[in-house]
Amino acid sequence: MITVQDILEIPGLNLKLCAGKKAVGNPVRWVHIAEMSDPTRWLKGGELLLTTGLALVDREAEQLAMLQRLIDANLSGLGFGVGFGFKSVPEAMVALADKHEFPLFEVPYNIPFIAITEAVASKIVNEQYALLQRSLAVHEKLTKIVLEEKGLQFIISTLSGLVGCSAVLFDFHGLVLCEAAHRRRIPAALMADLWKQISDKRASRQDFAVDGPHGGGSVQVYPVVASHRIGAFLAVIKDAGEFSDYDRIILHHVVTVTALELVKKKAVAETEKRLAGDFFDELIASDLYEEEIARRLAFFGLDPAAEQLIMLVDIDGFTAAPDGAPEKEEIVVQDVKERLHWAVDEFLAQRDLLFISASHSDSVVVLVQLGTLGAHDVLALAGELQGTIGGMIPEVTVSIGIGRPHSTLVDLRQSYYEALYAIQIRKLKGSTSVIASFDDLGSYGLLLGLQDTVSLEVFYDSVLGKLRAYDEQNASDLVKSLACFLEANGHWGEAAERLYVHRHTLRYRMKRVEDITGRDLGSSQDRMEFWLALKARELVAQSGKRPRGVRQA
Repeated sequence: MITVQDILEIPGLNLKLCAGKKAVGNPVRWVHIAEMSDPTRWLKGGELLLTTGLALVDREAEQLAMLQRLIDANLSGLGFGVGFGFKSVPEAMVALADKHEFPLFEVPYNIPFIAITEAVASKIVNEQYALLQRSLAVHEKLTKIVLEEKGLQFIISTLSGLVGCSAVLFDFHGLVLCEAAHRRRIPAALMADLWKQISDKRASRQDFAVDGPHGGGSVQVYPVVASHRIGAFLAVIKDAGEFSDYDRIILHHVVTVTALELVKKKAVAETEKRLAGDFFDELIASDLYEEEIARRLAFFGLDPAAEQLIMLVDIDGFTAAPDGAPEKEEIVVQDVKERLHWAVDEFLAQRDLLFISASHSDSVVVLVQLGTLGAHDVLALAGELQGTIGGMIPEVTVSIGIGRPHSTLVDLRQSYYEALYAIQIRKLKGSTSVIASFDDLGSYGLLLGLQDTVSLEVFYDSVLGKLRAYDEQNASDLVKSLACFLEANGHWGEAAERLYVHRHTLRYRMKRVEDITGRDLGSSQDRMEFWLALKARELVAQSGKRPRGVRQA
């Protein structure tokens, strides 16, 4: 950057500053020569103007008017050639220039303007060439970082060192991907404020100017576009002063290589998600032998010999329905599901846990390697995860189900169903935002040997199929009456009150149940099978509210 001071210091020109000493640091974009009284329509700002003032001799008012126009046009300064129409720079012009802190200098008679323009042009070209060389060096350095796969953290740390700044890289949803500091870290409160300002401007996706810290350096925010969409935001706070042209070139290169790194990470992540989703689909469908499960776990970096369990993070619902057309609602819902998966992965990764995860319908299913974690540790971990999700994604509420670790790998399927049904059973009781485990299953645990809705339906039909068919044909409520009777622990009066019928009516209905099913309500075994069949129906009904096991892309 060439300044007025640099021009004044060019050897052999003997330029004399007359006014505007405090502003000699003004940058000079180019030098022009003009002898008209109003050249501003040809100027864009940032130029240094040279004139002899021949058109303004003995016309003080016009001299001051011309100088005022130059000041208003944001010129960098004025060089006034003496020895033609003026012996020295007019005092009125000097006073006006000093008033506005506008650099005004005297050019001796023996110095042609072309000597100044040539010297300035040479300085600008040399400076631009040096800037280009430094830019190429930065580009090569950043490219090498990408080729050596050192990652985003190394890129942002390099930026911090080159520019002398603090930097933070947010993903599109506000998660901090990485951060770096030259002298001081960005305080948590400032980081939260930066993201709030950025998120408020995401709708326009054009202007991401934000306010900097009080008493701190300037701030720049750059959207990082990867695969035709904004994938992240780079916020940079200069430790001191403003960003130079060289700083901005570095930032441009950093944004470019960051975009490349995000595209690469996205491709790898999507491949891993597909592989993880395929693994869970086959595991839940019982399509994998133990040896194959062990091989897949080793491929994902887990130890097949270690204890594993399944954790299910399930969306209960939205705190507020998405506004807009159905297609817009679908986009919002899909965005929340992606953010939920991100949040779960980030939470577990920050705790140095080994895991794999995949999206399944409205849930995120996670296989966690326990390591040193015990049962109480897992429950506490689930509580922390639920709280973290609530803070990051307030639009939804989630429940978390936890299965048990099992002695054989093929029984990981059992762990999945334990987590799934633990949530469903709590929901049958009207609960939401729950953390449920095998301990919540109670008598339902006996049904988990069946594990899928088809088997549960078969079990239900084998016990109560005839009774259901009778109800459908005769518009009766024998199944409902049986359920109330069992829930009342066989107390006729209590069950009759729940059904709003007379005891004799209830006794008649239970006699019809025994006749149709061929079972005896006085038998503890038959009553247990009735109870389990009814619970199987509840589980099937709950599962039927929302298709499960269908992996989302």
